[in-house]
Amino acid sequence: MSELAESFIEGIEYTEIPVSDLETALDWYCNKLGAKVAFQNKDLAAVNFSFGPSLFLVKTINQTTSTFLINGEDHYSIGFKVKNIEGFHNFLKGLGTKVNDIQDEGAVGKFFTFYDPFGNMFDVHQPPTGFGQ
Repeated sequence: MSELAESFIEGIEYTEIPVSDLETALDWYCNKLGAKVAFQNKDLAAVNFSFGPSLFLVKTINQTTSTFLINGEDHYSIGFKVKNIEGFHNFLKGLGTKVNDIQDEGAVGKFFTFYDPFGNMFDVHQPPTGFGQ
């Protein structure tokens, strides 16, 4: 990293995703996924999980998501780390959430993707025991 950039950027503080209904988004992220509201006004809300950057839910009337395409396939922009991937996968399915199958990638852990009620795609990762230590 350049000396100049190192002196300014400390890390990633938050990321933002579009939502069409802020109250529904707050219910989904807080009451279903366990986030806590850090800030809210009529146009956006910041929610926090137990660690990591804040997630800003930004109200929009546009039909858009944070999901982008790679070779014509949906791709996520945010990944969640979990301790019990099978339990979380089953929990989301029980909510009627669109979820993809769990993939076991061996030495790097298990993964799956899901979509929130607004079409934002997320990745879920459970690292293997001792990963990154």
